[in-house]
Amino acid sequence: MLDASRSMMRSDFRPRRFVIALETAKSFSEKKFSSDLKDRISILLFGKQIKRICGFTNQYDKLRKSLKASSLSISGKGDLNEALSFALQLLVEEMRKIGGKISRILIISDGLQNFSNSERFEDTLNTALGLGVIIDSFQLGLTQDFSNNILKRISRLTRGEFGFFRNPKAAINAGRAFASKKELVDTPDYLSSGQKEKSAPLLNAIALPLKRLSVLEIRYMMNNNDKSKTTCQICHSRKAPLTDADFFSEGRFCPSCGRAMHLSCAALWAKKTEYKKNIFRCPFCYFLLKISHSVMKLIEDYERKDQKIHIINDMEKNAAKMKPISSEKIDEINESCSYCHNIFLGKYEVYQCSNCGAYYHKPCLEKMFNELQACRYCGYSFKI
Repeated sequence: MLDASRSMMRSDFRPRRFVIALETAKSFSEKKFSSDLKDRISILLFGKQIKRICGFTNQYDKLRKSLKASSLSISGKGDLNEALSFALQLLVEEMRKIGGKISRILIISDGLQNFSNSERFEDTLNTALGLGVIIDSFQLGLTQDFSNNILKRISRLTRGEFGFFRNPKAAINAGRAFASKKELVDTPDYLSSGQKEKSAPLLNAIALPLKRLSVLEIRYMMNNNDKSKTTCQICHSRKAPLTDADFFSEGRFCPSCGRAMHLSCAALWAKKTEYKKNIFRCPFCYFLLKISHSVMKLIEDYERKDQKIHIINDMEKNAAKMKPISSEKIDEINESCSYCHNIFLGKYEVYQCSNCGAYYHKPCLEKMFNELQACRYCGYSFKI
């Protein structure tokens, strides 16, 4: 996790704190890969926005290219709560693959972040402990109040290491030292299928809220009339079907993939969750999200009024047909099923939406009809 806040542009570390942070990350990664190529590293940038600039990889050249200072932006003041939650979500999926290996987070920062919610921050740290995640941290800066050092506290609570550096050379050299292996620690397997009750509070702690538009962003969208960014990707409408609210008042975005959705539509989607009713995965990138309990209660109040939810406006007018694809042409399809995202192997009949051209396996088409009565890709209604 690299801090991309404005304070990282200070020049007490020549040429800049941020440049030294990038070099430290490079030295850490180079040493890590030289000792064990089975290790995989992902890089997260957090400032005004949180962005993954490199997915999990064991290719040093690929990782080094993502760390070019000229291609990265500095903005705002990073929120450590949100950044850690984001990082833990990425690790949850990775931990399903790597099994018993220890997962680690390395924070390189000057320690001048925002903290949006101290109680939630405690939950995030407890989640890291429950998942067996070790958090190391690098503090860059010439002065430091050690009596109130949040990075040091994070590392201590998660059995990690903390380093405070006053000069660039020491920080870069320490990057190699921090790449040493950690001993395995016995931790509960919260990710197994039989641990849903225990995993719920952990997932609740790392789930992120939907991103809300700022006033400037709303004005920009209104001036540019960009319908693609002001149309809910769940109901395929600009107005919320349940509340009849305009997108500019109820529109939200997934912090991971950036897909737009109405808050009420997201809440209705969350009610079908496998964990808690206010926690759900983004329908498009499966990132873990949360809806506040107050919004969930408001949605329940609206539902009691028996207002019918339409997937799109004018369903009767905007109707599509699902056309069967001949078995001879199935092998020529270069796309995957828009419902299950698996390729077509000829095991099932295949259908194509006449409106958007999306392909579906027949069993997937039947499931989608039972759930939505509309194409999941374009939102047009259809009949079987």
